[in-house]
Amino acid sequence: MLPEKPGFEVSPVPTTEEGARTIWDIEMAAQNDSNKKKNSSIGSLLWPPHLQPKVEAAARPSDGQDDDIRRMIPMLGDPKNTYLLVTDKATNKALAFVWWSHSQGQTKAQWAEGYANRYRPPTMNGALMDATGGVRYLKRAELLGEKEYFHLKELYVLPEYQRQGLGGLLVAFGVQKADELDLPAYTEASQEVVELYLKHGFQDRVTVDLEKWGGSVGDFSSLWPFVQRFQAGHSY
Repeated sequence: MLPEKPGFEVSPVPTTEEGARTIWDIEMAAQNDSNKKKNSSIGSLLWPPHLQPKVEAAARPSDGQDDDIRRMIPMLGDPKNTYLLVTDKATNKALAFVWWSHSQGQTKAQWAEGYANRYRPPTMNGALMDATGGVRYLKRAELLGEKEYFHLKELYVLPEYQRQGLGGLLVAFGVQKADELDLPAYTEASQEVVELYLKHGFQDRVTVDLEKWGGSVGDFSSLWPFVQRFQAGHSY
């Protein structure tokens, strides 16, 4: 059963290019707004300027946005994925979306192979990537192992509609669905929105002190906390 909130409608994202473009636009707007507000130096530390290649503006390839959008369409139709869209009933404007996935864990060998083959381009600070993304990957492997789980992969709300309960509505849907499936619910989120997940029973986190990596004093808690939720009364 889809969640309800007065004045808003929650419905599946259409399995069309228009549906994919709609959620793409929401994600881009939310990410751009988030980047403007962030005080953390994680971006410049992970991708230090001295390692970035100098590319003439005229030589830069197109961003491939249309190709990315078209690649999303099969994902929208994949039965293991649940994409939900929130729209304003009065204006029919799309305001938020969520992507939950019924996922399967991996064997220790598969997790280890994934870690060994993790993507670390030469333009990235590989050591810091290991201390952040690598640590999260290993924590994920430790907690999930070979279990099935309900995975919140993406959740975005247009900046002007944030803090109106729309994100919570979509999180609550997945938590309830996980309970119905008798599965743990799992996600990873940034510090900026961690309170949303804590309110819905998620717990635990992984943080890295960025000061040791050249960040400003006290710059650590804003780095991608790991959050997860296990159902009360169950032992996973």
